[in-house]
Amino acid sequence: MPPPPPADPLFPTDPLFDVSGLSVLVAGGAGGLGAVLARAFAERGARVLAADLARAVAAAEAAGTPAVALDVTDEASCAAAMDEAVRRHGRLDVLINASGVYRTGPALEFARADWDAEIAVNLTGAFLLARAAGRVLTEQGSGAVITLASVSSAVANPAYAAYAASKAGVAHLTRVLAQEWAPRGVRVNAIGPAMTETAMTRGVFDDPGHRTRALARIPMGRFGRPEDLVGAAVFLASPAGAFVTGQTLFVDGGRTVS
Repeated sequence: MPPPPPADPLFPTDPLFDVSGLSVLVAGGAGGLGAVLARAFAERGARVLAADLARAVAAAEAAGTPAVALDVTDEASCAAAMDEAVRRHGRLDVLINASGVYRTGPALEFARADWDAEIAVNLTGAFLLARAAGRVLTEQGSGAVITLASVSSAVANPAYAAYAASKAGVAHLTRVLAQEWAPRGVRVNAIGPAMTETAMTRGVFDDPGHRTRALARIPMGRFGRPEDLVGAAVFLASPAGAFVTGQTLFVDGGRTVS
């Protein structure tokens, strides 16, 4: 008799890492990181609804993920996205917030409009979206919120004043919401990627000098890939992460210890 096939290294049938059947809303679900996370959860049996700007909804649906329009800077839009997830799936179990904008430049020259945009989407949007999800999840008495922060919440890079401030805010917001909602059965965590190659960061990677300097700060010697975040997200959404809250889990090749 031939030996049984080896277990899948991503544990799709291990109950400890089981996300099958969960209702998962992925904000930014049509973007470079969000689309990968939405697909990964769907492949593991979760009931996934992507949420993104109206112009991106068609792209998500073309990739096979049901989608709804979302503007994270608009309270009513955030609430409507949660309502749609509950309408489709009967409940909401996990919010993954992969929405964000990325603009850099020297502080002395950085435009006020760019500062406002990063704070509005990355920080205020994270709060509005988490609060909308929290209202559903705390009423249920269970669930998880996972927000994409950044290594920039913990390390300082020149030209990153707005982005770093917004992501540091996300990390601390995560701790505060975790404190508030833990007694009501809701876990709140963040994932801190290193610089990851997506369409949003393409302009930075096109600069050979910046690319070389950034790579030199990552001990593992490579930039992040969207797929690197799947394991952390599944862990935080699954029973394996049942006693984890208020944390930023860095998935960064060692960037925050270099």
